[in-house]
Amino acid sequence: MYQVVYNLINNALNYSGDSRHVTVRQECIGDTVKVSVQDFGLGIAKENLPLVWERYYKIDKEHRRSFNGSGLGLAIVRKILELHNARYGVDSTLGQGSTFWFCLKVSDE
Repeated sequence: MYQVVYNLINNALNYSGDSRHVTVRQECIGDTVKVSVQDFGLGIAKENLPLVWERYYKIDKEHRRSFNGSGLGLAIVRKILELHNARYGVDSTLGQGSTFWFCLKVSDE
């Protein structure tokens, strides 16, 4: 789960624009914990939302980063979350940013 949170925060920082402002939240909802990572960048068009989880997919092919990303971060997140039977998703509004989230059942242990 460390890798999931790391990848989501790293991705948010890369797409947060000049402000580099990112919000990380954790909520307990019944027997589930929800973790969300929000950036305040350009956002993602609705038609592109399902594609962000695919390997090597980049929304903005011309996006300038402080480093070269591999395009694998969100695909890795997806695979780890699926192995943990987690629900996950992304909510985004163009011009306002994106929120990537996942939900896991709280263990009885």
